[in-house]
Amino acid sequence: MEVRPAERIAVGYVTRPKGVKGQVVVEPLTHDPQRFARLTEVVLTREGAVERRLRLDSWKVEGRALIVKFAGINTVEAAREQLIKGYLTIAPEELAPLPPDTFYISDLIGCRVETDTGVLLGQLTEVLQLPTADAYVVSPSGGGDEFLIPAVGDFVVEVSPAQRRVVVRGVGDLLK
Repeated sequence: MEVRPAERIAVGYVTRPKGVKGQVVVEPLTHDPQRFARLTEVVLTREGAVERRLRLDSWKVEGRALIVKFAGINTVEAAREQLIKGYLTIAPEELAPLPPDTFYISDLIGCRVETDTGVLLGQLTEVLQLPTADAYVVSPSGGGDEFLIPAVGDFVVEVSPAQRRVVVRGVGDLLK
């Protein structure tokens, strides 16, 4: 069966080799790095390469990163050549449950953004994960420049991926 990247969810990004036995440093793209304990396989997707199913041999948390070893990747050269700049992906049904009032970014992309008075502002096209708070990138419905809305309670009233809608308030000054 062919693996389609659009149907998979990225849970990590391979940044560089670590050591001489084929381990790699992985930037986790998940709220819960411990989710790797429940994984036995992932699919690696890299630009310009065929998707590749990989079996996890071992992993551990090191600071904010993970150190991962995959079966069959046993040298620093193999790790660099076959894994670096790749995304580790899983099937949607393997997603870990989220804490209350948190959402997967993929569930938010494409939601319409409207004010608490019902005015359509545009469509949420990206979520920027910034050090202090996330920010929603909104593409205006009438055209024009994209704008940012801080993803904090002062501005975001309701997030409803099921209704494909994000309701905001008090953003008038941000739009000027």
